[in-house]
Amino acid sequence: MTDQRLINADPRDLNGLRAALKGNDPEGRLCPILMERIYIQEKAIECLPEVVEGYTKNKKVLMVTDMTPYYRGKNSLKEVIYYLLSPLFTVTWLALDNHDHVLHAVDTESKKIQAAISESGADCVVGIGGGTVADLCKDATFAVKNQPPLIIVQTALSVNAFSDGISIMLKNGVKTSLPTRYPTVLIIDLEVIERAPAERNLAGYGDVLATWTAPVDWYLAWRLGMNTTYNEASCAILRTQNSRLLDCSAALAGQEREALELLARVLTLSGLSMGIAGESCPSSGTEHIITHLLDMAAEKQNRDVAFHGAQVSIGTIFTAIAWEIFLEEFDPKTVDFAQCFPDKEAVKPMVYDAFSWIRRETADECWQGYQKKLESWHENRDKLKALLADWEGFKAEIKKVTVKPEYLCKQMHQAGAPTRYFQMTPSIDPQTARWALKNCHLYRNRFTLSDLLFYLGWWNDAFIERLIARAEALDAGL
Repeated sequence: MTDQRLINADPRDLNGLRAALKGNDPEGRLCPILMERIYIQEKAIECLPEVVEGYTKNKKVLMVTDMTPYYRGKNSLKEVIYYLLSPLFTVTWLALDNHDHVLHAVDTESKKIQAAISESGADCVVGIGGGTVADLCKDATFAVKNQPPLIIVQTALSVNAFSDGISIMLKNGVKTSLPTRYPTVLIIDLEVIERAPAERNLAGYGDVLATWTAPVDWYLAWRLGMNTTYNEASCAILRTQNSRLLDCSAALAGQEREALELLARVLTLSGLSMGIAGESCPSSGTEHIITHLLDMAAEKQNRDVAFHGAQVSIGTIFTAIAWEIFLEEFDPKTVDFAQCFPDKEAVKPMVYDAFSWIRRETADECWQGYQKKLESWHENRDKLKALLADWEGFKAEIKKVTVKPEYLCKQMHQAGAPTRYFQMTPSIDPQTARWALKNCHLYRNRFTLSDLLFYLGWWNDAFIERLIARAEALDAGL
């Protein structure tokens, strides 16, 4: 039986969570939670002066923001925080802006933060904003000498990036998960969250819907020898509370305080689950890879990137449908085992055909990761044999932890969340969406359901059209 302390984990009680994890990790495989405090409460902003006081010796603080306006009540949140801190500390305010007021997580922006830390002499960084600001601050403070304490003020429930030790950065046109650091302190003021645009909070709701597909992909990779980090504890802290969140989707449509607080907890736990695992697999599978490809295409197409979590939720619909079809229709007796292991010469042109139109360096980056996955796949042939032999047992396990696409879409509609790519801001055209769906398995080293279906001969144009047709029947998809 799963430990109730994990099922009902509260991210505000980090010591309690650490004790529960220790009790469920006899082999010491889990990574430590390197955060000191998490605030999810009313008037959390008022805690900032005291919090900062505990982390700066020379009273010099770097405040990092983007150009997006945020509010607390009717007042500018950034100005409220600046005037809270400036009587007690020397505050340098760095506002980042690298593309028509839309910030991207690229090295140049991280280096601006690093330079500002050095020039200002700051020994504490306060980042205010969304997931991109959080990722850049984590990357920058990890890179500089002495790694100053990092306090993140979350402005919307948009992504799960605020409570993990990973930064999603753009390298050679490829979205890459880099090990960086945790924030020292995370502050979520519920009044600020209520004032955030509803579409931003719904993006976070969409991001955590990956709980119904990503851990299953992760478990599949573990069973096939393609991943060694799978652990049940990282999944247990999410499933039950995420199920509660899904059940109260309608309350999110009205931005009800109780529902937003639950979303804040689940989103924060989602980030912690990745930190515990030491990688993003507990919350990132096929659905996220589809999203990363859409973002890569956006850069080439000179269009802004749609909200990450909103894209993830639609990728989750497609992934849930793929799992449903696979579990219902797959017969291991039909597998031509020898055909499941293509050589490099057969796959390399597919990778370059898929990504060279973005840029040659992007295709190089993707192939560098993919060939490692292909080599590991060949090395684990016996694992596939074992899975095929235990297909009924595996199928029974998976069915316990997935949700039906019908229910997923129904709850998303109740929440007012987008279920189609054309509903994104900006919208994503059908051709780009089909490209992302078709080629997601070629993207990088991570093994997901799309990889297995490709090696089995399923993941092709005809199968993608099946996914699209099934989604269309649910008022979802393209």
